[in-house]
Amino acid sequence: MSKNSNLLYCILGSALLALLNTPIFSYAKLGIFPGGYGGYIFGEFLVVLSNYLSLAGFILLIVFSVTLIIRNLIPNQN
Repeated sequence: MSKNSNLLYCILGSALLALLNTPIFSYAKLGIFPGGYGGYIFGEFLVVLSNYLSLAGFILLIVFSVTLIIRNLIPNQN
């Protein structure tokens, strides 16, 4: 059971990363700085970084979900 709970924590973290591009977090990124995304260079870096983290979150979410499904479908041979 502990292996499954560790995978569930990984899935939860991956889902949070994947949700970085939702409108709620987009408005939060806009609200960090008084003038929108801040300076041109830092604001663009913030947007690109959140896009890459969101992509990594989706990939990790898929990998951990498939791993959890496979571990629960194949019975242990103990």
